[in-house]
Amino acid sequence: MIDFASNIPGWTHFPLQQYVQDHFHIPALVGNDANLAAYGEWKYGAGIGHRNLIYITISTGIGSGIIIEEKLVTGVTGGAGELGHITVEEEGPVCSCGLRGHLEALASGTAIEKYVEQELLSGRPSLLSVAHPASALEIEFAAKKGDALSIEAYRRAGFYLGRAIADLLAVLNPSIVILGGGVSLSGPLIFDPIWESLRAHAISAKYLEGFSIQPAKLGDQAGLLGAFALAEDR
Repeated sequence: MIDFASNIPGWTHFPLQQYVQDHFHIPALVGNDANLAAYGEWKYGAGIGHRNLIYITISTGIGSGIIIEEKLVTGVTGGAGELGHITVEEEGPVCSCGLRGHLEALASGTAIEKYVEQELLSGRPSLLSVAHPASALEIEFAAKKGDALSIEAYRRAGFYLGRAIADLLAVLNPSIVILGGGVSLSGPLIFDPIWESLRAHAISAKYLEGFSIQPAKLGDQAGLLGAFALAEDR
């Protein structure tokens, strides 16, 4: 059952599993895309060999999945792992879900784009033009050319991601965080400020011993492979 999907109008209390079963006349399992991507990366990708991991996808929004002691954490109603909707700045911008200050509203690809747009409208100089709304990928390219505003936008996102990961380490103590999604493909541009912020906010260096942050390996196939693996395991 899809209880609520903020980015898909009309999908409220939508019985997706039953719909698929009735339409295709086959048994069906339904899983959150980020959870399935986490499962796929754990089974076949960057998470192989880890018993405790967090997968975070950073693109239009921020999704995530959690594996603890080799089990996918879904919670009582299937709503566990919504790390994009933890509050990292109480008076921050409005998130796609309608609440303020969520990680997704400050560190997603969309958040990077909105920050740059706002700064351009305020008169900030940049290689980018206020007349042409820039995508996160265009901002990445500008940052790699030395554009100060674009670099700042990625550093800002990395700061909030690092702070959120520091909190997650204190709660879940994983051995690895895997980053997927388009923003993660910017490499050091996002990874370096994440690490800088994480080291500043981790409550103990002990959490960082043997810990790593790695890029996802499976790309767009992670969710598909995770769905296959989960169905097979069930």
